[in-house]
Amino acid sequence: MYCVSNINNAPALVKPSFKEPDVPPHIHVEAQRPCTEDELMQFTRTIVNDLLARTGIRVDAALPPQHAEVDARVRATVAGWDIGNVSRARLERYMVTGIMMSTMTFGHTALETQVMIALNTTCVTCIDDDELDVGALAEFAARLQAGQPQLHPLLDRYAELLRRMPECFCPYSATAILADSINFVNSTLFEGELESMRLRPAAGKYPTYKRARNGLGDVYAAFIWDKFSFPDVSTFIQAFPDTITVTFFINEVLSFYKEELSGDTKNFVHDCARIASRDTHSFVRELLDGIVAAVDAARGILDGEKEREAWERWLTGFVSWHILTPRYRIASLVENGAEGC
Repeated sequence: MYCVSNINNAPALVKPSFKEPDVPPHIHVEAQRPCTEDELMQFTRTIVNDLLARTGIRVDAALPPQHAEVDARVRATVAGWDIGNVSRARLERYMVTGIMMSTMTFGHTALETQVMIALNTTCVTCIDDDELDVGALAEFAARLQAGQPQLHPLLDRYAELLRRMPECFCPYSATAILADSINFVNSTLFEGELESMRLRPAAGKYPTYKRARNGLGDVYAAFIWDKFSFPDVSTFIQAFPDTITVTFFINEVLSFYKEELSGDTKNFVHDCARIASRDTHSFVRELLDGIVAAVDAARGILDGEKEREAWERWLTGFVSWHILTPRYRIASLVENGAEGC
């Protein structure tokens, strides 16, 4: 099974719908014919609407009641940050992303939780956009562990937020957030060095390994259930694996259109398709099958519990945020008219 096997070697995350390639991976298969922009749009339209139909998700553009207060608190906090060489204009974009992600996706959590998630996402987006010096990133984990100042002031803020996670999350979740965040920084640090690395045909599990390390799946799964409403980790921990799968696969499926338009082939979909000698469109379709299977599994695990209600609100918000965010360019493709929401 290529690319969608276990995350972090956990038990299977989705039903095994992915198949081995029809030919040995070392045999070259003719690359798929480049599609026109119109063909890509039609393919994406089908995938997006199939995702909504098969999962029962309804795109919701409404902001939660606490959005304005979260926005105000985050802005007041960030205004006092030393941001080093990062421009205020760019940080503003990262902050808006963090606020929108937090309130749309985690609007069911406590106000202080939403503020912390928004601030955390602001820092994460800044790191992910290669704003910070690699030397500072290289020292991040060691300095965090030693309690030493970071080499960039924004990394000091990020480290402080990670240390404060127990204020909003149970011990297991807070620790998972910390560990996954260190993995994220470490992966970001080395991605540039590995960009030209040739993928070997036998390395079928590598793209999933890389995605698990740089995707912050544990972080954003843990954010769903804060300790104020969900103090007992045993009520939701079994849904973590499927939630992580949903997070990764939805992001890949809903960002596919944007990345194809920009000519970006250094991503999970292309890596998996290249190793397995498959075309990207068929792989995206199977990612969709994986999403549906993982959604069904999580709903079964959380059935009848208040944890399920929180999870459903997260799922609706997570998909809606992707569809309505202009950077993904897919709002106009939704049949219920999400573009005008």
